[in-house]
Amino acid sequence: MKVFKVIIALLLSILLLASTSLVLGSYAVSKALSEEAIEKAIVETGAVDQLTDRILQENTSNLGGGWGDTMKSILKSDSMTEFFSAYTAKCLQGQIYNENYEEIGSDELNAAFQDGIDECIADGSINLSDFERKAFDTALNYSMPSLTKGINYVLEEMDLSSFVGDETAGQIETAKMLASPEVRYAALAASAILCLIIIIMFWRSKMGLIWCGVVILIAAAAFELFGFMLDGTVQSSGENIALSTRMLYVMVAYGLQKIAIIGGIAGAAAFPLCPILRKIF
Repeated sequence: MKVFKVIIALLLSILLLASTSLVLGSYAVSKALSEEAIEKAIVETGAVDQLTDRILQENTSNLGGGWGDTMKSILKSDSMTEFFSAYTAKCLQGQIYNENYEEIGSDELNAAFQDGIDECIADGSINLSDFERKAFDTALNYSMPSLTKGINYVLEEMDLSSFVGDETAGQIETAKMLASPEVRYAALAASAILCLIIIIMFWRSKMGLIWCGVVILIAAAAFELFGFMLDGTVQSSGENIALSTRMLYVMVAYGLQKIAIIGGIAGAAAFPLCPILRKIF
């Protein structure tokens, strides 16, 4: 009888592992597609630094001459970095959530440059007299249409406006289905029922709680491992894989590791609950 009970518990544990993984996976997808994940991907892959370097490299006719160093300082300013970060995030979010986004326009680019100029003058990275500022603004306004066109060309060349190909788009849609509330709550309910059955089966010893906790920890550990492996892929691959692919890897790793922590806490909570229940019952 005891052996039969253990066999049943093992079968239920397999089902619990599957349903728990589905719950954790659903939440991981939500985390991976969040603004926090997108921002992390932009920072960790150095997307904006690569972008500004390419802009400087491929727009020397617009950025060169006597203003070359000044333009370099402005492009590397926090204001311009935030501007390009926000645009890159908007591009990726638009593709993930099927929302429209537009190329950078001359007016918004000029406004970002003005913020960058003010910042660089304030921190002393560039020195412009009032006369030089007017001359620089005149030169900037004159070259702004071609500069805007050049920057949008660099964005397109770097695939920053086409992160998500047809294959990846299909994978994202499948992931969205797994992250739907219906799937998530159904899997959560199944996990709760399976845990309850296992706990009742071993009610006398209260070891059912430990059993469930171990299963949940195994699922959480698997998610943490996958996230760690993706992180390792991003770190080791360097420039060998496309920037857009690296960014997506970072986002997925972020979602996996975030939810692994939550799963780990949930699984570990079963261990102190076991002696507490023994005292109460």
